[in-house]
Amino acid sequence: MVKEGLVILERIIQGLHEDLWAIEKDGNQWIMARKGENGLLFSFLRKGAPLEGPQGSFAADASIKHWEAIILCPEGLSSQDLKQPALKSIQAWFIDLQTGSIFAAPATAKREHLNRVLSYLEVNSSSSAPVYETSESTPSARRGQGPPYLTYTLIAINLIVFGLMTLAGGSTRTGVLIFFGAKVNALIIQGEYWRLFTSMFLHIGFLHLAFNLYALWALGAIAEELLGRIRYITVYILSGILGSVASFFFTDAISAGASGAIFGILGALVVYSRRKPFLWKSGFGKSLAVVVLINLGLGFFQTGIDVYAHLGGLVTGMLFTWLISMK
Repeated sequence: MVKEGLVILERIIQGLHEDLWAIEKDGNQWIMARKGENGLLFSFLRKGAPLEGPQGSFAADASIKHWEAIILCPEGLSSQDLKQPALKSIQAWFIDLQTGSIFAAPATAKREHLNRVLSYLEVNSSSSAPVYETSESTPSARRGQGPPYLTYTLIAINLIVFGLMTLAGGSTRTGVLIFFGAKVNALIIQGEYWRLFTSMFLHIGFLHLAFNLYALWALGAIAEELLGRIRYITVYILSGILGSVASFFFTDAISAGASGAIFGILGALVVYSRRKPFLWKSGFGKSLAVVVLINLGLGFFQTGIDVYAHLGGLVTGMLFTWLISMK
Protein backbone atom coordinates (compact mmCIF):
# COMPACT_ATOMS: atom_id res chain seq x y z
CA MET A 1 0.00 0.00 0.00
CA VAL A 2 2.89 2.37 0.69
CA LYS A 3 4.25 1.82 -2.82
CA GLU A 4 0.81 2.36 -4.34
CA GLY A 5 0.42 5.52 -2.26
CA LEU A 6 3.71 6.87 -3.61
CA VAL A 7 2.51 6.26 -7.17
CA ILE A 8 -0.76 8.05 -6.42
CA LEU A 9 1.07 11.01 -4.88
CA GLU A 10 3.46 11.17 -7.83
CA ARG A 11 0.57 11.35 -10.29
CA ILE A 12 -1.17 14.04 -8.24
CA ILE A 13 1.97 16.17 -8.09
CA GLN A 14 2.48 15.70 -11.82
CA GLY A 15 -1.07 16.91 -12.44
CA LEU A 16 -0.59 19.92 -10.17
CA HIS A 17 2.62 20.83 -12.02
CA GLU A 18 0.76 20.66 -15.33
CA ASP A 19 -1.94 22.93 -13.93
CA LEU A 20 0.74 25.46 -12.89
CA TRP A 21 0.64 24.96 -9.13
CA ALA A 22 3.86 25.91 -7.34
CA ILE A 23 5.25 22.92 -5.39
CA GLU A 24 7.43 22.92 -2.28
CA LYS A 25 8.68 19.98 -0.17
CA ASP A 26 8.83 20.28 3.60
CA GLY A 27 11.37 17.76 4.85
CA ASN A 28 10.08 14.21 4.52
CA GLN A 29 6.52 14.72 5.73
CA TRP A 30 4.73 17.38 3.71
CA ILE A 31 4.44 18.39 0.08
CA MET A 32 2.81 21.80 -0.33
CA ALA A 33 1.20 23.20 -3.45
CA ARG A 34 0.04 26.75 -4.04
CA LYS A 35 -1.99 28.51 -6.69
CA GLY A 36 -3.26 32.01 -6.02
CA GLU A 37 -4.92 32.12 -2.61
CA ASN A 38 -5.32 28.34 -2.39
CA GLY A 39 -2.90 25.92 -0.76
CA LEU A 40 -2.88 22.12 -0.75
CA LEU A 41 -0.96 19.91 1.68
CA PHE A 42 -0.08 16.27 1.01
CA SER A 43 1.32 13.71 3.42
CA PHE A 44 1.16 10.10 4.60
CA LEU A 45 -0.29 9.03 7.93
CA ARG A 46 1.34 6.06 9.62
CA LYS A 47 -0.03 4.33 12.70
CA GLY A 48 1.43 5.65 15.94
CA ALA A 49 3.05 8.67 14.25
CA PRO A 50 0.83 11.78 14.55
CA LEU A 51 1.18 14.44 11.92
CA GLU A 52 3.40 17.42 12.67
CA GLY A 53 2.52 20.93 11.60
CA PRO A 54 3.68 21.95 8.11
CA GLN A 55 6.72 24.19 7.89
CA GLY A 56 8.39 25.95 4.97
CA SER A 57 7.80 29.23 3.19
CA PHE A 58 4.34 28.27 1.89
CA ALA A 59 3.06 27.48 5.37
CA ALA A 60 4.06 30.97 6.54
CA ASP A 61 2.65 32.72 3.45
CA ALA A 62 -0.18 34.97 4.62
CA SER A 63 -1.46 35.38 1.05
CA ILE A 64 -2.78 31.80 1.09
CA LYS A 65 -6.32 32.24 2.39
CA HIS A 66 -7.56 28.68 2.11
CA TRP A 67 -5.67 25.49 3.01
CA GLU A 68 -6.77 21.90 2.46
CA ALA A 69 -4.84 18.75 3.35
CA ILE A 70 -4.95 15.42 1.50
CA ILE A 71 -3.69 12.65 3.81
CA LEU A 72 -2.95 9.21 2.34
CA CYS A 73 -3.34 6.36 4.85
CA PRO A 74 -1.60 3.15 3.63
CA GLU A 75 -2.24 1.24 6.88
CA GLY A 76 -5.95 1.89 7.11
CA LEU A 77 -7.80 4.50 9.13
CA SER A 78 -9.65 4.71 12.43
CA SER A 79 -11.88 7.46 13.78
CA GLN A 80 -9.11 8.46 16.20
CA ASP A 81 -6.76 9.10 13.28
CA LEU A 82 -9.04 11.90 12.10
CA LYS A 83 -8.16 13.94 15.19
CA GLN A 84 -4.92 15.62 14.21
CA PRO A 85 -4.09 18.77 16.26
CA ALA A 86 -1.51 19.78 13.63
CA LEU A 87 -4.36 20.28 11.13
CA LYS A 88 -6.47 22.56 13.29
CA SER A 89 -8.32 25.13 11.14
CA ILE A 90 -7.37 23.19 7.98
CA GLN A 91 -9.91 21.20 5.98
CA ALA A 92 -8.46 17.69 5.74
CA TRP A 93 -9.32 14.70 3.57
CA PHE A 94 -8.13 11.28 4.75
CA ILE A 95 -7.91 8.63 2.02
CA ASP A 96 -7.88 5.04 3.33
CA LEU A 97 -5.81 3.21 0.72
CA GLN A 98 -6.96 -0.19 1.99
CA THR A 99 -10.66 0.46 1.36
CA GLY A 100 -10.68 3.45 -0.99
CA SER A 101 -12.89 5.37 1.46
CA ILE A 102 -12.45 9.11 1.91
CA PHE A 103 -13.24 10.93 5.14
CA ALA A 104 -13.47 14.68 5.68
CA ALA A 105 -12.29 16.25 8.93
CA PRO A 106 -14.13 18.39 9.78
CA ALA A 107 -17.15 17.08 7.89
CA THR A 108 -18.00 19.17 4.83
CA ALA A 109 -19.93 18.90 1.59
CA LYS A 110 -17.55 21.21 -0.30
CA ARG A 111 -15.37 19.02 -2.50
CA GLU A 112 -14.01 21.33 -5.19
CA HIS A 113 -10.31 20.82 -4.47
CA LEU A 114 -10.69 17.15 -3.59
CA ASN A 115 -12.50 16.42 -6.86
CA ARG A 116 -9.79 18.25 -8.76
CA VAL A 117 -7.08 16.17 -7.07
CA LEU A 118 -8.98 12.92 -7.71
CA SER A 119 -9.44 13.84 -11.36
CA TYR A 120 -5.68 13.39 -11.80
CA LEU A 121 -6.02 9.69 -11.06
CA GLU A 122 -7.12 7.07 -13.56
CA VAL A 123 -6.92 3.29 -13.47
CA ASN A 124 -4.60 1.58 -15.92
CA SER A 125 -6.54 -1.64 -16.45
CA SER A 126 -3.65 -3.38 -18.21
CA SER A 127 -1.74 -3.57 -14.93
CA SER A 128 -2.22 -6.39 -12.43
CA ALA A 129 -2.55 -3.84 -9.64
CA PRO A 130 -4.25 -0.44 -9.71
CA VAL A 131 -1.95 2.23 -11.06
CA TYR A 132 -3.08 5.83 -10.97
CA GLU A 133 -2.12 8.21 -13.69
CA THR A 134 -3.13 11.48 -15.23
CA SER A 135 -5.73 11.54 -17.97
CA GLU A 136 -4.65 10.94 -21.52
CA SER A 137 -5.76 14.21 -23.07
CA THR A 138 -4.29 17.67 -22.76
CA PRO A 139 -4.46 18.61 -19.07
CA SER A 140 -4.65 22.34 -19.64
CA ALA A 141 -7.83 21.85 -21.63
CA ARG A 142 -9.41 19.70 -18.91
CA ARG A 143 -8.43 21.01 -15.49
CA GLY A 144 -7.79 24.34 -13.84
CA GLN A 145 -9.59 26.06 -16.69
CA GLY A 146 -11.18 28.77 -14.60
CA PRO A 147 -14.88 29.59 -14.12
CA PRO A 148 -17.44 27.37 -15.90
CA TYR A 149 -18.17 29.84 -18.68
CA LEU A 150 -19.95 27.28 -20.87
CA THR A 151 -22.40 26.50 -18.07
CA TYR A 152 -23.02 30.20 -17.50
CA THR A 153 -23.56 30.65 -21.25
CA LEU A 154 -26.09 27.81 -21.42
CA ILE A 155 -27.97 29.23 -18.45
CA ALA A 156 -28.00 32.68 -20.07
CA ILE A 157 -29.34 31.29 -23.37
CA ASN A 158 -32.20 29.52 -21.57
CA LEU A 159 -33.04 32.67 -19.61
CA ILE A 160 -33.02 34.85 -22.73
CA VAL A 161 -35.26 32.45 -24.65
CA PHE A 162 -37.64 32.22 -21.70
CA GLY A 163 -37.79 36.02 -21.54
CA LEU A 164 -38.60 36.24 -25.25
CA MET A 165 -41.32 33.61 -24.89
CA THR A 166 -42.81 35.54 -21.99
CA LEU A 167 -42.89 38.72 -24.07
CA ALA A 168 -44.49 36.79 -26.92
CA GLY A 169 -47.42 35.75 -24.76
CA GLY A 170 -46.17 33.23 -22.24
CA SER A 171 -44.13 30.02 -22.24
CA THR A 172 -47.18 27.87 -21.37
CA ARG A 173 -49.13 28.85 -24.49
CA THR A 174 -49.09 26.16 -27.16
CA GLY A 175 -48.78 28.66 -30.00
CA VAL A 176 -45.73 30.30 -28.42
CA LEU A 177 -44.08 26.93 -27.80
CA ILE A 178 -44.62 25.88 -31.42
CA PHE A 179 -43.37 29.21 -32.76
CA PHE A 180 -40.14 29.04 -30.73
CA GLY A 181 -39.38 25.44 -31.73
CA ALA A 182 -40.89 22.93 -29.30
CA LYS A 183 -40.90 19.25 -30.18
CA VAL A 184 -44.07 18.67 -32.21
CA ASN A 185 -44.12 15.27 -33.86
CA ALA A 186 -46.39 16.21 -36.78
CA LEU A 187 -44.13 19.12 -37.75
CA ILE A 188 -40.96 17.06 -37.40
CA ILE A 189 -42.46 14.44 -39.72
CA GLN A 190 -43.07 17.25 -42.21
CA GLY A 191 -39.35 18.04 -42.20
CA GLU A 192 -38.82 20.47 -39.31
CA TYR A 193 -36.04 18.35 -37.82
CA TRP A 194 -34.43 21.40 -36.22
CA ARG A 195 -37.06 21.16 -33.48
CA LEU A 196 -35.12 18.22 -32.03
CA PHE A 197 -32.40 20.79 -31.24
CA THR A 198 -34.31 23.97 -30.42
CA SER A 199 -36.70 22.27 -28.00
CA MET A 200 -33.89 21.78 -25.47
CA PHE A 201 -33.71 25.55 -24.93
CA LEU A 202 -37.43 26.06 -24.24
CA HIS A 203 -39.25 25.67 -20.93
CA ILE A 204 -42.93 25.40 -20.09
CA GLY A 205 -43.51 27.70 -17.14
CA PHE A 206 -41.22 29.29 -14.56
CA LEU A 207 -40.98 26.26 -12.26
CA HIS A 208 -39.84 24.08 -15.17
CA LEU A 209 -37.16 26.64 -15.99
CA ALA A 210 -36.08 27.07 -12.35
CA PHE A 211 -35.68 23.34 -11.67
CA ASN A 212 -33.69 22.72 -14.83
CA LEU A 213 -31.42 25.75 -14.48
CA TYR A 214 -30.67 24.90 -10.85
CA ALA A 215 -29.69 21.38 -11.92
CA LEU A 216 -27.59 22.79 -14.76
CA TRP A 217 -25.86 25.22 -12.40
CA ALA A 218 -25.13 22.47 -9.85
CA LEU A 219 -24.01 19.74 -12.25
CA GLY A 220 -22.73 21.69 -15.24
CA ALA A 221 -19.84 23.33 -13.43
CA ILE A 222 -18.63 19.95 -12.17
CA ALA A 223 -18.96 18.32 -15.59
CA GLU A 224 -17.23 21.22 -17.32
CA GLU A 225 -14.30 20.89 -14.91
CA LEU A 226 -13.97 17.10 -15.01
CA LEU A 227 -14.81 16.37 -18.65
CA GLY A 228 -13.31 19.47 -20.21
CA ARG A 229 -15.29 22.02 -22.19
CA ILE A 230 -15.35 20.24 -25.55
CA ARG A 231 -16.55 16.93 -24.15
CA TYR A 232 -18.96 18.68 -21.82
CA ILE A 233 -20.72 20.65 -24.55
CA THR A 234 -20.71 17.55 -26.78
CA VAL A 235 -22.48 15.54 -24.07
CA TYR A 236 -24.96 18.37 -23.52
CA ILE A 237 -25.92 18.82 -27.18
CA LEU A 238 -25.97 15.12 -28.09
CA SER A 239 -28.00 14.21 -25.01
CA GLY A 240 -30.47 17.01 -25.66
CA ILE A 241 -30.98 16.01 -29.30
CA LEU A 242 -31.20 12.26 -28.70
CA GLY A 243 -33.47 12.89 -25.73
CA SER A 244 -35.77 14.70 -28.15
CA VAL A 245 -35.47 11.81 -30.60
CA ALA A 246 -36.49 9.33 -27.89
CA SER A 247 -39.44 11.56 -27.01
CA PHE A 248 -40.40 11.74 -30.68
CA PHE A 249 -40.55 7.95 -31.02
CA PHE A 250 -42.33 7.18 -27.76
CA THR A 251 -44.77 10.04 -27.13
CA ASP A 252 -46.89 12.34 -29.27
CA ALA A 253 -47.08 15.10 -26.65
CA ILE A 254 -45.60 18.53 -27.33
CA SER A 255 -42.47 18.75 -25.22
CA ALA A 256 -39.58 21.09 -24.45
CA GLY A 257 -36.87 21.57 -21.88
CA ALA A 258 -33.23 20.96 -21.06
CA SER A 259 -33.99 17.83 -19.04
CA GLY A 260 -32.61 15.43 -21.64
CA ALA A 261 -29.32 17.33 -21.77
CA ILE A 262 -29.15 17.52 -17.96
CA PHE A 263 -29.78 13.79 -17.61
CA GLY A 264 -26.97 13.32 -20.14
CA ILE A 265 -24.66 15.27 -17.85
CA LEU A 266 -25.78 13.13 -14.91
CA GLY A 267 -25.08 9.95 -16.84
CA ALA A 268 -21.70 11.24 -17.98
CA LEU A 269 -20.66 12.07 -14.41
CA VAL A 270 -21.78 8.64 -13.14
CA VAL A 271 -19.69 6.84 -15.77
CA TYR A 272 -16.74 9.22 -15.30
CA SER A 273 -16.64 8.64 -11.54
CA ARG A 274 -17.14 4.88 -12.00
CA ARG A 275 -13.98 4.79 -14.11
CA LYS A 276 -12.04 6.45 -11.28
CA PRO A 277 -12.26 4.20 -8.17
CA PHE A 278 -11.31 6.84 -5.61
CA LEU A 279 -13.91 9.23 -6.97
CA TRP A 280 -16.52 6.45 -6.98
CA LYS A 281 -15.68 5.13 -3.51
CA SER A 282 -15.75 8.65 -2.11
CA GLY A 283 -19.51 8.56 -2.66
CA PHE A 284 -19.61 11.14 -5.45
CA GLY A 285 -20.70 8.80 -8.24
CA LYS A 286 -22.95 6.69 -6.03
CA SER A 287 -24.84 9.79 -4.89
CA LEU A 288 -25.40 10.82 -8.51
CA ALA A 289 -26.66 7.32 -9.36
CA VAL A 290 -29.23 7.61 -6.56
CA VAL A 291 -30.32 11.02 -7.90
CA VAL A 292 -30.80 9.46 -11.36
CA LEU A 293 -32.93 6.62 -10.01
CA ILE A 294 -35.10 8.90 -7.89
CA ASN A 295 -35.75 11.33 -10.74
CA LEU A 296 -36.49 8.56 -13.22
CA GLY A 297 -38.91 7.03 -10.73
CA LEU A 298 -40.69 10.35 -10.28
CA GLY A 299 -40.94 10.69 -14.06
CA PHE A 300 -42.81 7.40 -14.38
CA PHE A 301 -45.35 8.26 -11.69
CA GLN A 302 -45.96 11.97 -12.32
CA THR A 303 -47.89 13.35 -15.26
CA GLY A 304 -46.47 16.06 -17.48
CA ILE A 305 -42.88 14.74 -17.33
CA ASP A 306 -41.26 13.53 -20.54
CA VAL A 307 -39.50 10.51 -19.06
CA TYR A 308 -38.50 9.30 -22.54
CA ALA A 309 -36.44 12.43 -23.10
CA HIS A 310 -34.83 11.82 -19.70
CA LEU A 311 -33.96 8.23 -20.60
CA GLY A 312 -32.68 9.17 -24.05
CA GLY A 313 -30.42 11.87 -22.63
CA LEU A 314 -29.20 9.65 -19.79
CA VAL A 315 -28.24 6.76 -22.07
CA THR A 316 -26.54 9.14 -24.50
CA GLY A 317 -24.42 10.77 -21.80
CA MET A 318 -23.42 7.44 -20.29
CA LEU A 319 -22.60 5.82 -23.61
CA PHE A 320 -20.61 8.77 -24.95
CA THR A 321 -18.53 9.05 -21.77
CA TRP A 322 -17.95 5.30 -21.68
CA LEU A 323 -16.78 5.29 -25.31
CA ILE A 324 -14.31 8.17 -24.89
CA SER A 325 -12.96 6.61 -21.69
CA MET A 326 -12.12 3.43 -23.61
CA LYS A 327 -9.72 5.24 -25.94
